[in-house]
Amino acid sequence: GQSAGVRVQATPTAGGGSTVASATIAEAALLPRAFGDAHLDAISAWLTIPLDRLRVRDRLRELAVTPWGDAAGDGALLRLAATRAAVRRLLDATPWMDAAPAPDVAIAAGGAWNVAPGPAVALALADVLRRPGIRALGHDHARLLAPLGTIEDEEERRRVIADLRDELLVPLGTVVMPAGLRSGKSAGRVAVRGSVGETELELVPGGLELVDLPPGERAVVELRFKDPVVLGPKARHFAMEVTGGLGGLLVDLRDVPLRLPERLERRRDLLTAWQSALWAGLDA
Repeated sequence: GQSAGVRVQATPTAGGGSTVASATIAEAALLPRAFGDAHLDAISAWLTIPLDRLRVRDRLRELAVTPWGDAAGDGALLRLAATRAAVRRLLDATPWMDAAPAPDVAIAAGGAWNVAPGPAVALALADVLRRPGIRALGHDHARLLAPLGTIEDEEERRRVIADLRDELLVPLGTVVMPAGLRSGKSAGRVAVRGSVGETELELVPGGLELVDLPPGERAVVELRFKDPVVLGPKARHFAMEVTGGLGGLLVDLRDVPLRLPERLERRRDLLTAWQSALWAGLDA
């Protein structure tokens, strides 16, 4: 958000309820008040456009004054880079939340995400939420979660959420993120079986495989690795049901945590290649 970043985590309990932990971090605002060179470097590290340092600083200052402006073209790319950096600061400020199991669902909320199409938001979440596992991704596109949380009566709140259940979140897809892959030409194979047929792909360490899986579509994913990997448990063979979304199914075989090249040009080319695959019409 404009003044802070918020991380909320709900964990189911044995009795059928849930425990909720939350943190509001001023330093995790899109552009914190104490914006300095370290923040500028972190945002520039995610940029896919060749802007010089002074120009990036000037445009970020403009964004701080008019956070609703400059939301198309290069401005959208700059905003998404700033959002990635802000989420990274939020995660770094709340390490105690990582003691809980990796989430089954991750939701992006706030106006900062609205500059990008759903598939690009899915990639941005995968870029910064580097925890091994399989998770569905959603987007609070209408920004309703915060207002719904202000309804004090729990039963009334449940009724309203139930009425809005099918429109509340935009399904972005599912990301499969194993850790512990050995480098090489192939780590194994993945087969995706759904009502529209079967897709089989080679699992190449460092790659990002995209499988078309529309919203509402379900499929069974079977992964066979040559060596044991961490995907929740540690094993060679996994099979699970996943749901589709605007970004389909992302089989993310990149490093956990994500390591980007030091050279600016090489890093920018790599980020552009990943993002272009999920941002139709992107020219950057």
